[in-house]
Amino acid sequence: MTKGEAVRCIEDYELFECGNINGEEGCYICYSEANGKHMVYFPECGEWAELKLEQFERINKPGYVSKKNKRFIKKVSKLKVTLKTC
Repeated sequence: MTKGEAVRCIEDYELFECGNINGEEGCYICYSEANGKHMVYFPECGEWAELKLEQFERINKPGYVSKKNKRFIKKVSKLKVTLKTC
């Protein structure tokens, strides 16, 4: 999948104060090999979810990223630890 693709949650999933996000549209960010899940941002409630592949579907054709999502993903990067400890 491409970073920024529009996806829709297709299973019941409780996401903090958002409640059940089944049917909600999100912005695909990346796949995490650490836990085998996909990171998806849900702008309606401003929360991030880690979903399995079977919990969401693409909304548009593969690789399509809307202008709105392109603007958003330009601001998203992986967390970098910069504090050195002894």
